[in-house]
Amino acid sequence: CVDIQKGFEMRVPFPLLILLLATCCSCHGRLDEELRPPLPPPEIPTSTTAATSTLIATRLSRVSARSQSDTDLDCFHVPEEVCKDDFLWKDSDENAPKSKCRRLEDIPEAVVCCNVTRFTLLESLSLAGLNGSNKIRALHVRNATMDSLDLSEPRYKQLTSISITDGNITRLAGEFTKMTSVTCLNVSNNNINSIEPRALSNLYDLVMLDLSHNNLTRMPNFRKPEKNFTIDIMGNDGMLCKSVTETMNNTGPGGSINFNHVNETFCASSLKYQWFNSTEMITLRNVLFVHQLESECKNILNQSKNYVPCTCQPSRMDMVQGRPATLSVGVDCSYRKLTSLPEHLPPNTYKLNITGNNITSLSALNDDPIYQYIRELIAKDNQIESISDLEGTKFMDNFMILDLSNNALKTIHAYILSNSFDRNNDRRKVFLGGNRLHCDCNTAKVLKVWLLGKRNFIPDYNAIECGNSPSKVIDLAESKMCQSLRDWTDYIYYIIAVEVILLVCLILKVTYDYWIFKTAGYLPWPANKMPKLPCDWLCET
Repeated sequence: CVDIQKGFEMRVPFPLLILLLATCCSCHGRLDEELRPPLPPPEIPTSTTAATSTLIATRLSRVSARSQSDTDLDCFHVPEEVCKDDFLWKDSDENAPKSKCRRLEDIPEAVVCCNVTRFTLLESLSLAGLNGSNKIRALHVRNATMDSLDLSEPRYKQLTSISITDGNITRLAGEFTKMTSVTCLNVSNNNINSIEPRALSNLYDLVMLDLSHNNLTRMPNFRKPEKNFTIDIMGNDGMLCKSVTETMNNTGPGGSINFNHVNETFCASSLKYQWFNSTEMITLRNVLFVHQLESECKNILNQSKNYVPCTCQPSRMDMVQGRPATLSVGVDCSYRKLTSLPEHLPPNTYKLNITGNNITSLSALNDDPIYQYIRELIAKDNQIESISDLEGTKFMDNFMILDLSNNALKTIHAYILSNSFDRNNDRRKVFLGGNRLHCDCNTAKVLKVWLLGKRNFIPDYNAIECGNSPSKVIDLAESKMCQSLRDWTDYIYYIIAVEVILLVCLILKVTYDYWIFKTAGYLPWPANKMPKLPCDWLCET
């Protein structure tokens, strides 16, 4: 471009000068455009398919990797947003048949179906390429609406992961064909209320089953797992605990069944009361706890640290408003030749039966923290000698039944039991019958009266006997048991009276003899027969 200053020195005509200025400005603008960094290309809206595919790529890689361990295999699952992605579901050919299933572009081994019915599902699977001859290994169907889902579809045989979720399906019909390779089956959130008995019988490789958030009342039948098997039944509010327990016992050699969300999963337990029946919801953790009682019982030790073959069973259910019901355990260690209270009781032990052993002390009630939660202690037919070990224990604050009948108690410390009786109603019971106490005056005056006053708490109060007397404590007579001091006092009074009488008689006899001697002049015959003594001269005149 021409320099403007030089244009003025050359005296260029005004029209030409205007033309030169315009030319220079245009040239300068083009130079600026060439030197300015290029602008980024305009953003073009993209589909969420890539992002979604990236999120689930890790999971699917394990689905497609056949060399991966079965226990590490996760279910193929896509988020709800995939079904709302218009770009994914837009057909390039408007004349092509409409399909409700798509293969993900970044994950060709997976098929996603949305908003299908029983008829459109099979057709859409064919259009998506699931024909049994390709490498499709995972399927996720969302929002399916149908009365029943036919599991006998042959094309399911090639899949390793099947997820049919968030729909409205009432029933699972048919059964998977033989040699089906499914390791993970997810049919959650579908309102399913029934599954045919043999529906899952051919799934030999199944390691993960998700039945959560349906309307099932019984567990489905499946082959006994011979390896770790995981199942989720959360959200089936009508599921029966009995059916869950049967499933827990249905394991093959080396297999185990693991439940997900045990604290949030509930099952129904039927309870029978005196005049009505009730159904209580129990957490799955409590059901598992009951199932593990057999192994917990094997950890109970005796005084020699040897295992004791006790038996454990659910004893009662504790229901507190606003909290899940909890199960308590009853432990039976009766007739096990124990010489002390057993150790390592299972948690939540409510009742302990140690009948028919050789236990002599209850000191463990004060030493072992597990005993403070026991409500019923049945310790009859032992050799317990005293209840003084119970004083100050938390067991005495919480117990409901204490059975010490037929033991070796010699005395009963009434004040220890009175403190517990005074703080509670008549529900607390203590059995003391068959003990042979050492009875004395205090037993007749105090203990007998105490037993009569506490007979609501001591049902067998009339069966407590005396070891040193052939009578029951309740039959003791205070007049017989408290006579020792009164008898000696009476004898002293009698002796004194006799001595006084004898003294009076002696005085009267001496006076009479003296009068006879003065009047008649002779001594009484005892005096005549007696020999003279050296001191007799004092009496002679």
